[in-house]
Amino acid sequence: MSRAEHLRGQPIPTTIRFANASGDPNVHDGQPNVRSMAVKLQVAGGKPADILANSIEGFVARTPEELLAFLEAQLPDPATGKPNPDAVPRFLESHPGAKAFVGRLMAKPIPASYAQATYHSEHAFRFTAADGSSRFGRYHWVPEAGEAFLAPEAGSQRGPNFLREELAERLARGPAAFRLTLQVAADGDPTDDPTALWPADRPTAELGRLEIGSISPTSAADEQRLIFDPANVADGIELSADPILLARSPAYGVSYARRNPKA
Repeated sequence: MSRAEHLRGQPIPTTIRFANASGDPNVHDGQPNVRSMAVKLQVAGGKPADILANSIEGFVARTPEELLAFLEAQLPDPATGKPNPDAVPRFLESHPGAKAFVGRLMAKPIPASYAQATYHSEHAFRFTAADGSSRFGRYHWVPEAGEAFLAPEAGSQRGPNFLREELAERLARGPAAFRLTLQVAADGDPTDDPTALWPADRPTAELGRLEIGSISPTSAADEQRLIFDPANVADGIELSADPILLARSPAYGVSYARRNPKA
């Protein structure tokens, strides 16, 4: 599928970050939320290649401007100190892609484990093979242990960090593994709109297998120093014209500077 160095079959060291997609670092793991899995592959002789994926397919906004409007709809009203209860519903009614994404999110049960959720890249990339042929595709991480979910009331009854605690207990018994697959676009499938899902019957190809062995002993420091950026790609993989994808590197640069002001 691609001539990229890290897709040729040899073992490659990786760093993986699991997270709740929330601006609140203290959000309870039992809350409905997007879970994310970011993977940094240490490509020999080159810069790392990153793959970012979420537990809900697609994305809530088509452009950075739409994303900003969605976030602003959630801000407190200066007059009341509370969000306007009509602001988000009004935004969703005028943005069908966002409404569909939120619908998928609210219908998704709470995962029982970070290692038993499927993760989907919201962005398309162009993959070029050694023979020069190319196609667009989207990544999907599929857990070898299968998916597992909690009953609606069970998540809130567990500890606030139960997903991290469960992962540590799981890895103490042995590695967790995922299969990396690529969903290949057909002619006419949008490659620049992260809110648009491709039909489920599009062909898929298996690109590799990821094995997670342990939690980093310097995890807190790693979070401060690392940037996981889907624009980090190797030769043989190119960015699409997706405006959200193209805006992420500059945004991450601002984030890194704010959390590391002396860097």
